[in-house]
Amino acid sequence: MKWVIRLAVAAVLGVVVLFGAVALLKTKDRPAPDVLPGLAQTQVPAPHRDMPLDVTVWYPAQQDGTEELVGQNALFYGHHVRRGATPRDGRHPVVVLSHGSGGNALQLGWIAGELARQGMIVVATDHPGTRSRDSDPFQTVRVWERPLDLSLLLDWIATGPEGLSPDMSRIGALGFSLGGHSVLALAGERVSKQRFIDYCHRNEGLVDCGWMQAAGVDFTTIEQEAYEASRLDRRVGHVLAVDPALPQAVAEGGTDDILARVRILNLGEVETVPEAMRADALADRIEGAEYAAVPGAWHFSFLAECSAMGRIVIGLAGDDNICSDSGMRDRGVLHQELRADIAGFFVRGFGL
Repeated sequence: MKWVIRLAVAAVLGVVVLFGAVALLKTKDRPAPDVLPGLAQTQVPAPHRDMPLDVTVWYPAQQDGTEELVGQNALFYGHHVRRGATPRDGRHPVVVLSHGSGGNALQLGWIAGELARQGMIVVATDHPGTRSRDSDPFQTVRVWERPLDLSLLLDWIATGPEGLSPDMSRIGALGFSLGGHSVLALAGERVSKQRFIDYCHRNEGLVDCGWMQAAGVDFTTIEQEAYEASRLDRRVGHVLAVDPALPQAVAEGGTDDILARVRILNLGEVETVPEAMRADALADRIEGAEYAAVPGAWHFSFLAECSAMGRIVIGLAGDDNICSDSGMRDRGVLHQELRADIAGFFVRGFGL
C-alpha cells in the first residue's frame, strides 16, 4: 500500500511541476507594454513598528534600466518594469497603495504600473502582520497600524528618495479590501469597536469575522482608543477604495471629517456583495463620494491574474479559491476596465 501512495504522490508532484513550468513560461511569453514603469525597492524605518517597512515604488521612467518581470510565479502572472530606471523629468503626483489582508504590494503591480505609466509615483508597503506569509488574525484587528504605515510612506517619499521628484500638493490613496479601509482612514473615516463587534455577531463564521473567531481572537480586548482614533492625513486629496473592509463598523459621524474626493468600487452586483465589504450605504454617508458596482466580478477579481496552474493548485488547497472566476467575467478584461476607471479618477483629480 505504501508504494502505491508514494507512486500517487510522485505522479501528482510531476503534474504540478509540469503545469507549473507551463504556467511560468506562459507568463513570460506575455508581451511587455511599450512603456514600462520604473521600479525601486527599499526599507524604511518605522517608529510605530518593531521592524522597518519593505517599500516598493513604481514611477514614471526613462526607458533605461533593467527590464524585469516581477511578482510572477507558477500561480500568478506578474508585470513588467524597468528596475533602476532613470526617473522621468518633472514633478509627479503621488499615490499610496495599500493591499488587502494576506496580500502584498507586488500582487497589485498590474494597477500600480498603470498609474506610473500615466505619470504618478506609486508607493506601497507590505503591511507587517497582514501580508503574504505573515498574516496574523490577532494583528489584523489592529487596523490603526496600516494608515500609520501609509502616512510614514508619504513622509519618506516627500524627501525625494531614489532621485524622484514628488509633487506633494497632489496626493492620492488607493486601497483594496482591508487596504480600502486603510486609505479611507487616511481620509478621516473613523470606526467603532462596538459596531465591529455587533457586525461580527451577525456574521459569525463568515468572511473576515469567521477567520479571526476561529483563531480565538477576543474582540472585546481590542484597544478601543487606538481603534476608534482618527488617522486623518490632510495631505491626501483623492481616495479610491475597492471593496473596502469594515463599512459596517464606521462610527456614527465617522465620515464627517472626510474632505478628500472619494470614489468607492464594489466588485459584483450590489446585491451579491457580502456585508463585509458592501459599501453603497457608506458612500451615501460621504459628501460628494462616487460609487460604482462592477458587474461580473467578485472580491478576488482585483488580485493578479492566475495561471491555469494557480486555479488548480489553489483550488486543491481547500480554502477559498481566489483564482476561480467561475461564472464571472474574464479577470484580464476586468483589469482593463479597472485600469481605465482607477487611472481616470486620479488623472482627472491631478489634472494630468
